[in-house]
Amino acid sequence: MLAVAAGLFLVGCTQQEPGDPRPGGTTTGESTSDSSSTPTTSRSSRPKEIKLDGVDPCKVLTADQMKQLSVVKAQADEGNLSGIGKYPLCDYHTRSAPVFGYGVGLVTNGGIEHWQGNGNVDVNRTEVSGYPAAQLVLSGTDNVMCSIAVDVADGQQLVVDFNPLGDEFTQDEMCQNAKKAAELALVTLPTLV
Repeated sequence: MLAVAAGLFLVGCTQQEPGDPRPGGTTTGESTSDSSSTPTTSRSSRPKEIKLDGVDPCKVLTADQMKQLSVVKAQADEGNLSGIGKYPLCDYHTRSAPVFGYGVGLVTNGGIEHWQGNGNVDVNRTEVSGYPAAQLVLSGTDNVMCSIAVDVADGQQLVVDFNPLGDEFTQDEMCQNAKKAAELALVTLPTLV
């Protein structure tokens, strides 16, 4: 069920509005709530490149990391981004209340510049463990979910969603949780490539 919510968010947030395309820029670490923000980056702004090709997303969080996030189950799934296509995804979720989960997606056919100019997602530039990232919230919502897209390699991104089933979390808490899971994933990913 969490994968469906994540998939709907990610597919729904990638519909491009017609209009004037904007040139890509370099992430400066500034946050902005302007949905036309440009979360593109240069290679030199990453601590190191982490290629995601062939990595199993259900191995991205270790048993200890899952415990830190209060999730107990990992289930393989598939994400789909409009304009990018399908990518491997793993749902990590709880078995008891409060019910929530994390979707960890490994997108190898499109970087975080994909989020430039989306009309129905608020994009805030941020940083996760020294990596340029984009915080993504569905426009017009304040407690549905939060995603963090991390620039890990040219044309590749780690996408981590925090998906609550209920209203126990504020939008800020959801984004903090997504960022924490992304930080943990960035610890494990280099050991998997």
